[in-house]
This record gives sequence, C-alpha cells and structure tokens, in this order.
Amino acid sequence: MKLDFTTLFVIILLNSVGFALVWAIISVWYRTVRAARYWFAALLMTCLSGPALVLGAESQVWNHAANLLVVFSFCLLWQGIRVFFDRPPLWHVACLIVTASAVAMVLFGTSGPANNVIFAASQLVPIIVALYTLLTVKRRQAGIWVATAAFGVFIFGQSAEAMTNGMRMAGLLSDEVYYRYAAWFLVCAIIGGSISNLGFLLMAVDRLRSELHALATRDELTGLPNRRAFGERLLLIEKRGRRLQRTVSVLMMDLDKFKSINDSHGHPAGDAALKHIAAVVRQNLREVDFLARIGGDEFCILMPDSDPAFATAIAHRITEAVADTPLQWQDERVPLAASIGVNHWDPSSETRLIDSLSPADDALMRNKRGRAGINGMQLDLVRRAFT
Repeated sequence: MKLDFTTLFVIILLNSVGFALVWAIISVWYRTVRAARYWFAALLMTCLSGPALVLGAESQVWNHAANLLVVFSFCLLWQGIRVFFDRPPLWHVACLIVTASAVAMVLFGTSGPANNVIFAASQLVPIIVALYTLLTVKRRQAGIWVATAAFGVFIFGQSAEAMTNGMRMAGLLSDEVYYRYAAWFLVCAIIGGSISNLGFLLMAVDRLRSELHALATRDELTGLPNRRAFGERLLLIEKRGRRLQRTVSVLMMDLDKFKSINDSHGHPAGDAALKHIAAVVRQNLREVDFLARIGGDEFCILMPDSDPAFATAIAHRITEAVADTPLQWQDERVPLAASIGVNHWDPSSETRLIDSLSPADDALMRNKRGRAGINGMQLDLVRRAFT
C-alpha cells in the first residue's frame, strides 16, 4: 500500500484544526482547565506550519520555519501538561529546545536527510520530557495512560525517521528503500498526535468530574467534608475496620451557645466561629482521622485504630484547645466552648459503624446538660458512651 505525503499533510492539518476548535471551546467554557489554552496554542502552531511547509517546497527558509513551528507546538504541549498538573511552565527550557533546533537546521540542515534527522530529534525532545512528566504523576487515570501510549507510538515513528535518515546520510540505506517506509513514520506521528489529544480530553473530563464531586462533597463554609462525604467515608472506614479487625472511635461535637454568638455578633461572626473551630480541631487530629461538618454547628470525627482511652484523651484535648483559642472577631475576643460525645465501635460486633453515631450523640447531649468544668468536658459522662 502506497501512501501519499500530500494527503497525509492534509490529514494533519484537518486533524489539527478539529482539535484546535475543541480546545478553544474548552478554554472558553471551562476556565479551570488552564492547560486547554496551551494545547489550543500548540495545535494553532501546527496549523500555521502547513502553509509554511507549502512555501518550503521552494524555500529552505520557509521549510525551517515550518519545522520550528512544529517543534514549538510540541513544547507548548509539554507546558500544557505541566500546567495541568499544577506545575510551573518551563519557558526557558522550551526556548532552549527551539533555539537549538534552529541553530542545528541552519548549520547542518542543508540536505534533506540531515534536515529530517534534526527535525525528528527536535520533536522527540519535548515529547520525551512530556512523557516523563506524565509518568511522574502519582495518580494515573485513564487519560494519562492513553496519552502515554500515544507518545510511545509517536516516539517510535520519529525515532525510526531519525535512524533511517541517518542511514541515508551514511550510505547504508537508499532513497528508494527509505521512501518505501517514510510515509508510515508520518502515520505514527498522526496517530500519536490524535490519540494524545484524546488522552488530554479524558484527563480534562476526569478533572472536571473531580471538581464536581468536590463541590458536592465539600462544605463551602469550612472546607470540611460535608454529610454526603461523611457517609461515603463512613462505609469505607467500616469496611476497612472489619477487614483488618480494627476498632473505630466516633466523636460527635458541637459548639456551646452557638445561637447566642449569632444573636450577639451577627451571622457572619457565627460563620467565622465555625471556620475557626474547624481549623482548631484539625490541628489536634491525626492524618488518619476524618473530620466532617454534618450540619449547623455539629461536627463528627471518625478515628480509626483508636481505643476508648485514646479517643477520650483527644476529645479532652480538643475542648481545651477550643477554650484556649477564642475567636478574634473585629475588635473583640469571643470565647468559644465545645461539647463532645464519644462512642466506640468494635468490628467483631454485629452493629454497623453508622449505628455508633446515635450513642455518641446521646453522650454529647448528656455532656451539654452536665457541663461543669472550665472546658465543659466531663470525662465521666463521655466514658459512659463506651459502655
């Protein structure tokens, strides 16, 4: 089967225009996907290289310009990947790649085979570092694997292009044999470029879906997981606890006299108090512990791998920390206090972890009714929740 280079160049141009339109739309409508602007610019450079290649048939200067546009487009593609994963773009490295390519083309790209070797090598550099960037991502979803595979196809095609042209220069391969396979190397580039863009689209979809899930499971005021996220994590912690036979402590907490804060200082002060409490509690928990705001001024803490004594000590430490760090609201210090009820879940029992919430809440209510100490934490009432 014989492939026509002109047809392949038209396919590259149309393919680039199509994906450029897609990334232009995404960059306008989904501004959180900042990498879309880089990928749109990369495809725009590829589109501009088309007319330059046509002019390059009669002028080596235009041929070099077209090749440099393609090299720069791959550098933009790499920068887009870095930006997508919240890494700063490395413009100095991109400029170095383009500059080195330009110098090599001017000095050594006088013949067709030499120019092809430089062109292929110049494309390989940004694609290889882009592949490295993808492989260093810890959480690899489907889009990353698709883009990785596409880069592999592209690297194979361009490596074959560079090697065969090097053999032509050394007299080890005739032009006739080279052109028998050269079009297939370009096909690899087309397939790699198309599939990599599909991979980027999957990555963008995964990111948007994650953002949507975060909005649905995150409390807007405190930044803590909300009731929905709490329900999801509750099931996971119970499943893990039963599998490993590890106990879990449940702490129910709310602010004392929260209504009086709203009445005396206004609802903005109440919101500030909730954010303040969330920050204080987080500072007194382990990384494995899970804190959520489940409604109003009520919070719940799940503590895997903890016994009653440890959970009680943490509850006491939290109430002390809340009492010792009043809220600074405008020019006034607003004292805060919290009550906590504790319950303990044993994975060997037939009860579910969710069934431990009600006893912990009962302990919380008993604690609020029986407040006496400076912290409002009566450990004897809390310990009743364990029995």
